[in-house]
Amino acid sequence: MAQRRSPLRLLRGVALVGGVAAFALMANKLGWSGVTHVLVETGWWFLVIAAIDVGSALCDAGAICALASEHARVPYGRAVAAQLAGVAINRLTPGNALGEPIKISLLVERVPRDSAVSTILMFDASATIVAIVAIVAGIPITLAFVDLPADMAIAAWLGAGVLVLFLFLMFFLVRRGPVAIGIGALRRLRMISAERCARWRANTAHIDEMVRELGTTRSSRIGIAFLFGSRVFNWIGTVVMLYAAGLPITIPMVVGLLSVGALITYIAHIVPLGIGLAEGGNYLLYRALGAPGLAGLDFTIVYRARTCLLSAIGLTVLAITTYRDRRRRGTVIE
Repeated sequence: MAQRRSPLRLLRGVALVGGVAAFALMANKLGWSGVTHVLVETGWWFLVIAAIDVGSALCDAGAICALASEHARVPYGRAVAAQLAGVAINRLTPGNALGEPIKISLLVERVPRDSAVSTILMFDASATIVAIVAIVAGIPITLAFVDLPADMAIAAWLGAGVLVLFLFLMFFLVRRGPVAIGIGALRRLRMISAERCARWRANTAHIDEMVRELGTTRSSRIGIAFLFGSRVFNWIGTVVMLYAAGLPITIPMVVGLLSVGALITYIAHIVPLGIGLAEGGNYLLYRALGAPGLAGLDFTIVYRARTCLLSAIGLTVLAITTYRDRRRRGTVIE
């Protein structure tokens, strides 16, 4: 008997093919000389950095399991696969958000749809809040220690202000229901009829109810704690990158990279691997922090190489998981 293929499964296949193509393009952009330069300059430290990145993903998977636990049990291995695959697609596509439906498609294989969607919505909201709090808290500390050029200081303050506004928006969405707000926006733009709007809101009301529990239950607070752990891994990875590159590990340098540098990376994710935006931003930042501007370019190349490695891991996990899910569904049908 033929099985109807769900849109999420179809999206996963398209994302896998598109992700492999994007990875090939980005690897070609980095170039073999760039990869060789990274490996020669960092040596075995590059493997340490890669292990730290995987440790961050494992913490994120723990957050997914904890956030889902109020309504469903997500196997930890499935959460790891979802996070690694989602990160790979995010890093290889514009906007840094296309991997989220892939995470949902992988979780739906093990838990009900509403639980999968609400879990990823809570995860994204929590991860965004944790990242914004870390960046915004670090920017005034950086400006207190470092005499940044006026243009860069103004840009940092403006970026912090935008992130604070976005933080309030996240709280509003979580408390009012992100799915209902999204459906309402489609209705106001006259993209859907009033009848369809009412039907969709009724069908997704349970998702918003679960999202509203974020921060109010013990399991969701444990999930947020895991995300803080993931952020700590990212910070450690940045410090190790500094050490491997032979740059001075000073308070201004570290705080500046973990705040203003993180803001540059956040903005750079608008385009795949931050090509163009990351180079210029890090060049200016390193010069402002008292290091050679070229060190900022080296840092960007190392970051891009580690992103390529993490993306390769994620795409491999996505391919293996997709194949195993397809085999399992075929066995069930038979």
